[in-house]
Amino acid sequence: MRNILIFGMAILMMACSNNVPKGILPEKELIPVLVEIHLAESVFIQRYAMQVTRANYLEDLYLSILKRHHLDQKKFEESILFYGKHPEIYKPIYDEVLNRLNEMHALAQAKDSIKNHLPPVKAQ
Repeated sequence: MRNILIFGMAILMMACSNNVPKGILPEKELIPVLVEIHLAESVFIQRYAMQVTRANYLEDLYLSILKRHHLDQKKFEESILFYGKHPEIYKPIYDEVLNRLNEMHALAQAKDSIKNHLPPVKAQ
């Protein structure tokens, strides 16, 4: 009986994980948006170094990301609210976002490492 209950719960969890209502961004569309939002937040943190002091700079960054992905703000916000209420669905999505950001970071570090090990170019 216990095995049947465990099997039933596993089936239910798999069925729920793929049940995203209409109007909610699917995983494949949400992941690149979240990656870009995290990158935008990094840019925002550096705004003073870039001498950008506009009060609505972060909002402008967010809106430009949504526009690039052909999304309206309402659909994005509804999607985030939905996934926030369903962490069992959101966690694998966010894990993929973090994986992509870590890959970008590793690539940037590798490029910096190569650039720092190249001999200086002599002017002629």
